[in-house]
Amino acid sequence: MGTTTLSTTSATDKFILTSDECELLLAFEGVVSLPLLAVKVGRDHSVVSRQLKRISEKMPAVEKKGGKWVLTEIGKEVNLISRSMLQAQNDLNHAHTTLRVGTNREFATRIIAPQFKKLSERFPKTTLSVSCFESGTETALLNGLIDIGIDCDRPHDPDISYKLLIDEPIVAVCNKTFYQANRKSIENDDYQKLPHLLCSRLHPDKILQKSENQMDIVGRFNDIAVTRNVCLTGLGWALLPRYAIKEELEQKELIILDKGQFAQSKYGIWWLRGRTYLKPAAQQLVQWLEHQKL
Repeated sequence: MGTTTLSTTSATDKFILTSDECELLLAFEGVVSLPLLAVKVGRDHSVVSRQLKRISEKMPAVEKKGGKWVLTEIGKEVNLISRSMLQAQNDLNHAHTTLRVGTNREFATRIIAPQFKKLSERFPKTTLSVSCFESGTETALLNGLIDIGIDCDRPHDPDISYKLLIDEPIVAVCNKTFYQANRKSIENDDYQKLPHLLCSRLHPDKILQKSENQMDIVGRFNDIAVTRNVCLTGLGWALLPRYAIKEELEQKELIILDKGQFAQSKYGIWWLRGRTYLKPAAQQLVQWLEHQKL
């Protein structure tokens, strides 16, 4: 008893002609001779002849008349379909798209938002979608929630490509009231013993090389904005990114305690290594970010 082989792909799921063969037919239209066709497609005369023969064996798109290959009416219909497919692909490739960018809330608020118009101009026919992740963008990238991340330091997963670009200066600050009340300690460079508002994202053991038991911690927060706003009340001093308190420094609502600064990390652009089509967009963000000053 014979066996029956079941095919999971029907005949209508397979193209009769390859893309190369369709492109050859398009080139053949309007060309009066095989030698001219060979010149047009940049191939040897004999190679083109064999390709046309294979096409004729698959479907009657070309045939020989008087010893010469000619395009049939069916071949002309195939070309109409091919042109339609090429136009559709081109339209899709240039269609309006969305680029999903992820970063933390403070960077999005203080850096991206004021420059959003100029940043958007780098991406014509593209809508920029910005999402904020306080725990970092790595998981969002790996889960497909965003296309590109703007984040600090290096990613852990080797599937993520990255380029570090600019420093994120960290400064120690307090408000005027706190400064006046503790002027002597601050001027003696002894402020680190004063009441401290700890932001877990800017932990002193990483920035100051100081453990918590060496400090007088009066409040803990996992958000830069909350830490900044509590610092404005005068409860204590805090370590904060300089870019996140630029306005408060200009308005003299906060005062830098140390003339130096602590560079905790670098900001950079992250994207999935396998998504090579994102490289042009990533490069645009690289060029934008490397001109920012935090």
